[in-house]
Amino acid sequence: MSCLIMLVLLLFLLNLASSDINQGQFSCYGLLQLTNSTSLIKGHKFYENPIQFKNSKNGSVFSFSTTFIFAIRPEYGGHGMAFVISPNNEIPAASAVQYLGLFNETNNGDSSNHIVAVELDTVQSFDLNDSDDNHVGIDINSVNSVKSASAGYYTDEGEFINVSLVSGDPMQIWIEYNGVEKRLNVTLYPINLPRPKTPLISYKKDLSPYMYDSMYVGFSSSTGSVSATSSSHYILAWSFKMNGSPDELDLSRLPKIPRHDNGGIKQLKKILAITLSFTGLTLVLVLIFGFVLISRKKRFMEILEDWEVQYGLIDSHIKIYSKQQRGLK
Repeated sequence: MSCLIMLVLLLFLLNLASSDINQGQFSCYGLLQLTNSTSLIKGHKFYENPIQFKNSKNGSVFSFSTTFIFAIRPEYGGHGMAFVISPNNEIPAASAVQYLGLFNETNNGDSSNHIVAVELDTVQSFDLNDSDDNHVGIDINSVNSVKSASAGYYTDEGEFINVSLVSGDPMQIWIEYNGVEKRLNVTLYPINLPRPKTPLISYKKDLSPYMYDSMYVGFSSSTGSVSATSSSHYILAWSFKMNGSPDELDLSRLPKIPRHDNGGIKQLKKILAITLSFTGLTLVLVLIFGFVLISRKKRFMEILEDWEVQYGLIDSHIKIYSKQQRGLK
């Protein structure tokens, strides 16, 4: 009887270990908006379930890999966005300016943050030692990146090609951590090209001291204080996997990126200025533009809600939307 109990216990432990190693795989498609072009807002979207990142026996971080397709519109930049691994699915104390919705002036650099991120930074902040206004960086407990590089990719011949993060065009990024070699690789490239063989950034670092056993994965962004330089940040597709390579993203399933709302608002202002003396015409134009903008926004919000509900994404900012979203926090 004791042997049978021991056998059952052994099988249970093996199953538990296996589930720890294999959990954390998903793929999702659709238009996910982190922020709109309103100034001084931050956006967070996290996968609803925490993921086991550490080996329960030795405390080391497992290998993991993720890829996603993003776009930043219009061509102004905001402050940028980041893929983030966080102890919580909310970061309420984060600032909406140069800290990318991850930290604030007080806790930036605090070892108790336990946050690892890869930033796509579109504003040069001299106080954070940014190299330029168009770079990718690896962040550990701080947006003062431990390693960064100007946005771009390497050809098979070794030539470096610059890309603009705020081009408005979709781009793909791969973030891969090798738990054996303790190395984090980041690769960025336009979606109309094959994946480069050489990563943009390769950083050797054991992430174990900076992460808890279970962590949340998701995205963060901020728009900054100047409305003229604010941007909408979008995720079009996302795939993640622990201990292996995530599913390749199917480009044929990517959604269309909506035209930026500010364009319609600016157009409306111009028309109002020109036709100010024609009260009747102005009123008609206002009503037409208002109807079109409201209808477009309603359709757009329905697309966002469907994707977030389907894939269980948690929205922890809610400052962007006035309507409560189904199934989101």
